[in-house]
Amino acid sequence: MGVRVFLVILGLLVVTVNSQRSTIQCKKENGLFMHDQYCDYYYECEDGIPKEKACPNGLAFSGKGRGLMQNCDYPHRVGCPDNEGRVMGQAPIGTDNCPWLYGVFAHQTSCTRYWQCWNGTATIQQCPFSLLYNDILHSCDWPDNVPDCQKHPICKDQPNGHIPIDKSCGRFWLCVGGYPRLQRCPAGLAFSQTALRCELAQNVPGCEPPPTTPAADDEDDSKIVGNQVQGVDAPPPRRPNARPSGQYRPQNGK
Repeated sequence: MGVRVFLVILGLLVVTVNSQRSTIQCKKENGLFMHDQYCDYYYECEDGIPKEKACPNGLAFSGKGRGLMQNCDYPHRVGCPDNEGRVMGQAPIGTDNCPWLYGVFAHQTSCTRYWQCWNGTATIQQCPFSLLYNDILHSCDWPDNVPDCQKHPICKDQPNGHIPIDKSCGRFWLCVGGYPRLQRCPAGLAFSQTALRCELAQNVPGCEPPPTTPAADDEDDSKIVGNQVQGVDAPPPRRPNARPSGQYRPQNGK
């Protein structure tokens, strides 16, 4: 009796799965189309017959010929999860420092670094300047937009304001909410460690511009000797107009 019940239930499941597959229709005879439930699957239609395809583990369908590889890209780039309820359907395949085979992931102990995983191989990346990794945006961001990270030691005594940089005339730190942002004074200005602002470089001790050499007197460079000026041959004087020779002949018989 129990075997019959099991066979009946199994038959119902097969009918249900087949009926669900039969409801999938290709929008066109040939092409790639989004999966109705999962971001990391899609349909490839050939002559009106759909075939289910899977993206590499950790990537989501991005469209034909788009994305990083095989018509797939990072989920955050394609908007997964989306408003229609599509989520990642594959189980994650994790390796060292990679929750999925492909993706961008936060570092375990550092806010300025993150992991970029490609086929299960993790490569550490460093955020530029004073930026921190934002795990929500999957990119480097201003520190005050990453509240989960520890305050930076540069701004531990002054969470908001200007902090000078030793032996630097043009650069300084701007602390915002306990996180530093590297700043630079405009050309001709230097950062004053006493006034804590950019001022004229000649007014900041140790940052004065070098003195300029004054131009030589023009009269000393224009001594004329004969037909030469400072060893350069001067042009000869113009000859006066020669007097007309012969008798005067009026024009037009006059």
